[in-house]
Amino acid sequence: MTFDVLVSGLNVIDLLVTLPEQYTQGNKHEVDNIIIQGGAPAGNGACGMATLGLSTAFLGYLGENAQSNIARNELKRCGVDTSLMLSEPSMVPATALVQVDAKSGERTVFYTTNGYRALSKADIDPLWLDNTKLLYVDGYDVDGNIALLELAKLKGIPSVIDMEAGNLTQLKTMLKLGSHVILPLEAAQFISKEQDPENCLRTLSKLTDALLIVTDGANGSWGLQQGEIHYQPCFEVAVVDTTGCGDAYHAAYAYSLLQGDALPERMIFASAFAAIVATYFGGRTYFPSPSDVKSFIKNY
Repeated sequence: MTFDVLVSGLNVIDLLVTLPEQYTQGNKHEVDNIIIQGGAPAGNGACGMATLGLSTAFLGYLGENAQSNIARNELKRCGVDTSLMLSEPSMVPATALVQVDAKSGERTVFYTTNGYRALSKADIDPLWLDNTKLLYVDGYDVDGNIALLELAKLKGIPSVIDMEAGNLTQLKTMLKLGSHVILPLEAAQFISKEQDPENCLRTLSKLTDALLIVTDGANGSWGLQQGEIHYQPCFEVAVVDTTGCGDAYHAAYAYSLLQGDALPERMIFASAFAAIVATYFGGRTYFPSPSDVKSFIKNY
């Protein structure tokens, strides 16, 4: 089977809750919002791309437990193909408790990877890369994702990397292998030892031939291509929840890339898509269609 995008990375279940401003420890409290969804950069990215219309397959492990059932069903709900996923009965997806601030929409994440099994180099079938137009990975299932990036580079398949945090040596390895690398400012600062987004980009560009983008939430995003910096301001919206906003940006960027759009158009589309996602509670609650995004940009 042929796919537009092959996705690999951390497989997570999110429990999202909005806490009251005041509560008494040890008591029971009713809250306005509690939902359970799939989460994590790769998972949310896969769901965003699938709902935008890209045929998208997810790689990784699922077990025989309630969490795995939720993870599988959440991917399928968004139209993501799970036929390539591997089975390990005792494997449990990572689990995250996401506390969303009712006033600002800012999220704080507490997570565990107890019982989680990451995709390894030995798990990878090289034929997977013969049937996709784009590889999309995060910075978590590192060994497997580095092996996939090496294969993609060998086969001339473009890749998008969503890189948040991790071991510096491994991050630099992924940076060298990727075609398009998108980093939050904090990660760019960690790798480059610079502070300003533009300086981060120029320093990172000495380590890779990849097209680089640095994102910084409400402050916008910066892209570097052929020595030129492109800046995209954030679209101001009534933010409900920032969970998955970065993931949404990456998903929309990948979609726009496969449409043949130039870098500025990709960044505009990605920023608008992420802004719309931020107006809903939960990172997978609502993904706008391409026409919705274009209408939002036109009418903004």
